[in-house]
Amino acid sequence: MGFKIVRIAALVGLVISLFFTVDSGLNLLGSLVSEMNPDGIGINSVLHSLFGIWDSVHTRADFYACFAAAAWVSFGFFVANAVLAAADWLHRD
Repeated sequence: MGFKIVRIAALVGLVISLFFTVDSGLNLLGSLVSEMNPDGIGINSVLHSLFGIWDSVHTRADFYACFAAAAWVSFGFFVANAVLAAADWLHRD
C-alpha cells in the first residue's frame, strides 16, 4: 500500500511539473517571437496571473532559465516514475 502511495505522489508531481514546464515554455516562446508581443516582452503565464510568481523575470535569458529548470525537474519526475513503474513490474506476484 505504501509503494502505491509513493507512485501516486510521483505521478502527481510529474503532472504538476509538466504544467510548470508548459507554462514557462509558453513564456519563453512569447519572448522569442516578437510578433506575439509587439510592445515588448510580455508575460502570458497562467501561474503569474493566478499566483503572481515570476515577477522578477523580464529578459529572454530569465525566461530560458525558468524553462530549463522546469524541464529538468519534469525530466527528473519522469525518470522517477519510470524507475517506480519498473520496480513495480519486477516485484509483481
